[in-house]
Amino acid sequence: MRILKILLLSLISFSAAAADTAPGVQFFEGSWAELLQTAQKQGKLIFVDVYTDWCPPCKQMDKEIFPLKDVGDSYNAMFINYRLDAEKGEGVQLAGQFAVKAYPTYLYLDAKGSLLYRAVGFQTPEMLAANAKQAMASSVAGNNSISFFETQFKNGKRDADFLRAYLKRTAELGLDNTTALNAYLETLPVSRLSTEGELLYLSEQLSSARSNALEFVMTHYDKLNAEQKKKVAARLYSALLYTASGASMKEGRPVEVKQILAYITQLEPELTAKQLEGASRMRMMYYGMVKDVAGLKKTGYNLVGRSMDIPMDSVRAEDAKLYEQTMKPFLTGERDSTKIPGFQEEKQFIVNQYSRKLAMPLYESATAFAKTLDPGDPALADALRWALRLRELMPADNRFDELVSRLRTLSAQR
Repeated sequence: MRILKILLLSLISFSAAAADTAPGVQFFEGSWAELLQTAQKQGKLIFVDVYTDWCPPCKQMDKEIFPLKDVGDSYNAMFINYRLDAEKGEGVQLAGQFAVKAYPTYLYLDAKGSLLYRAVGFQTPEMLAANAKQAMASSVAGNNSISFFETQFKNGKRDADFLRAYLKRTAELGLDNTTALNAYLETLPVSRLSTEGELLYLSEQLSSARSNALEFVMTHYDKLNAEQKKKVAARLYSALLYTASGASMKEGRPVEVKQILAYITQLEPELTAKQLEGASRMRMMYYGMVKDVAGLKKTGYNLVGRSMDIPMDSVRAEDAKLYEQTMKPFLTGERDSTKIPGFQEEKQFIVNQYSRKLAMPLYESATAFAKTLDPGDPALADALRWALRLRELMPADNRFDELVSRLRTLSAQR
């Protein structure tokens, strides 16, 4: 307890007692296994910065926050600090293990690698201090720590109240709860699970389409009334699309994706236009995976819709209108752009919001056609027109040049 008090005092005051040779947060160099060994040897908690090379807030943290002496003094004293690229090396598997869905994500772990707390997005020094305090409190939380629940679960504890508490804790930490939810499904009789209350609970707990609870919920979905369906549809859709767009597609599991799309079709009456568009994109990816040319064409044309009929002067006028609406609070002084992390970098995405909205389905459909259709297919000529429109909509983006060139070559072949 004396050590804990000392560390907490260090946290609150951002004491300079740690005195490193350079200011700022010092990150451990080595493998994940070596990190855990070092943390256990030193008896310290672990702080992990999960980032990507393309993430603006990640770069801002590197430039503005992590180099600060006060932040470094505190975090170097309390944690073994570590950086993890979510798209390279060990980072890919570990980001999946900790269910990282946004960047940057900050993981606070005990010395054995069990999650204590997480935070997402740009963090001020004060926010980092609060995060560390939460992590420290969780490390001494006893029967509310995730490691406690994991140990109890491994030892065979399966009563419904315990599993609900376990599921609550995994939700708080943003962890995948598939194992615990499957166990909950096996604990209760079907007669109770199929009641409206339990169906709503199962729906709210779902974080992955690979949970057995999903099939159960979708089988009994029609037992819910219209209001209840509307309440759970977004959650179910999110779990389905996350699983399909992640491992299911990357690992090449067409049967799994097909079933997921069938469930999404069942949810369609309760989905928003944006969600339906996302489902169409997933269908197009699936049709490309299984080389279903007819399905691919139908979905691609539906996604593009009538967007090619919109005159460019109307597009530019809508861009200007949306830009003015977005910037108005900053121009009037109602909001201060200097207080928003990464505002100047994000501003480039504000100037052509409508163009970007139109460009996405054009790009995805044209790219899918180029990858899947045989050379000389008449639909490639339409895909070429879509790609040329992309260059009109976003002339500063040169990634469309290669797509245009490829489609010209493919459409010209006979």
